Amino acid sequence: MASLILFPIGLFAGVLAEAVAIDVPPSQLRKESRRLPVVVVATGLLFAATPVVVDVTWVLPAYLWFVAVTVTLTLTDIDSQLIPNRILFPGTVVGVVVLLAGSLVDGGALLRPLLGGAAYFALLFVLALIARGGFGYGDVKLGFLLGVFAAYPAWEVLTVAVLAAFLLGGLISLVLIVSRLRSRKDAIPFGPYLVVGAYVALAWGSTIADWYLNGTG
Repeated sequence: MASLILFPIGLFAGVLAEAVAIDVPPSQLRKESRRLPVVVVATGLLFAATPVVVDVTWVLPAYLWFVAVTVTLTLTDIDSQLIPNRILFPGTVVGVVVLLAGSLVDGGALLRPLLGGAAYFALLFVLALIARGGFGYGDVKLGFLLGVFAAYPAWEVLTVAVLAAFLLGGLISLVLIVSRLRSRKDAIPFGPYLVVGAYVALAWGSTIADWYLNGTG
């Protein structure tokens, strides 16, 4: 029932996400965006899937906000290889506040998501220093938001989010280079891989972690 209600809300959120991403009024989207139908339907499906993944609890609004913000940031990164602070900073503040408020009511974790966000931020910051320009600081700041929401369910979910992001990023980038759709000198945005890695972890992270531990134990 919740998914049926949230799907049309997600469609509207997709319109707003595209409007914010390309910085035009929603009334002009039909002229300015060819991908609008794809963005709208994808966001609607993500909204519909969210209560299935996180259940209908007090943290559900926070995760819906998380989806809306990360969809918007994914679009901006694809378009311009940028994760703008004008979207990321308020999106992160609102998301963290709503998540912690919901967690307080649910009796969930309060410290772990903050530590998870700090850990993901620190990891990406170190990698950015090592890469010397090959890794954007927008991705580093995005890591805090993703870490907060991935660590909220469990530490293993955050671990899977990190591994999934780099695995997907490495494999898809390799395919693009081998197929000559991109060259080694081309900038390939990494933000979308970070976001998809978080989505994968939130949906199946505990299952993946259990499978790995049982298979190696």
